[in-house]
Amino acid sequence: MKNTIDSSSILNRKLILEVRFEPNPQIVDKRGKILDEIIKSNIIPNGQWELGDGMISFADSLEQNLVTKKCLIDTHRITLMSHCNDTNERFFNNFTTLFNIAKDNLSIDIIRIGCRIQGTYSSKSMKYENILKGFLNLFPSQFILEEFPSKDLNFHLVYQNGKYEIGPINIDDVWTKQQFQNEKLRVNKPGFAIDTDNYILKTSETVKISSIKDVYMTSLSVEKSLFEKLNTI
Repeated sequence: MKNTIDSSSILNRKLILEVRFEPNPQIVDKRGKILDEIIKSNIIPNGQWELGDGMISFADSLEQNLVTKKCLIDTHRITLMSHCNDTNERFFNNFTTLFNIAKDNLSIDIIRIGCRIQGTYSSKSMKYENILKGFLNLFPSQFILEEFPSKDLNFHLVYQNGKYEIGPINIDDVWTKQQFQNEKLRVNKPGFAIDTDNYILKTSETVKISSIKDVYMTSLSVEKSLFEKLNTI
C-alpha cells in the first residue's frame, strides 16, 4: 500500500477511518480490558485516555486543538483519526489493530464503513489569485458571472457512495484552521484543498470486513486523482 502523493506536495492531511455497527452495550462492562489492549498495542505512544459510560477515547492530547491522533470505540462505532503524517500503510495497519481489539471483545455487526480524507496541497503557483483563476478556468464560461468578481470557490460533488469538495486555499485560510487546529503542525500556505468521503452501507447483505480496505483504497484513489488534476494550477 504505497503512498499515493509525494509528501513534498502535502501541506496538511487528515485521515479518518470509521466502522459503525449495530449498537452493542457490551462495551460498558469491557471498557477497562479494551483500553488496556489499546495501550499495549502502541497505536498512539504515550497517549491519554478518557472513559465515558459507553465510550473509550485514546489520543495524543486531551486538548482538542492539539490532538493529531485519536482512536475511539463506543457502543456503535470504531474510529481512528490521524493528521501526523502517517503513511497510508501505517494508518491502515493501526486501524486494523484497533478494529481487531474491538472485534475480539464485542459482537460487531457492521452497518457502515466510511473513510474521509481532508488535505491541503501545494500547487504550481504560489499566489492565491492565480490559483483561484486556475480553478475558475476549469469551468465553462456559462457557470461564471463576470459581473460578480470571484473571491473564492468551493466545488462540491456527490456521487454513488461518496462525495468530494475542492477549492483554492489562501494563506491563513479559515478552512485550514478549522480542520487542522494544531498551530505548531499546521502549514499556512496557499494551494488547494481536497475533502473526500467514501462509504459502504449495509443493505440486504452482510458487510464484509474486507470491505474496510476497499473503502480506504477508494478514498486514496479519489484523493490521488483530484491531486493530479489540480496540482498543475
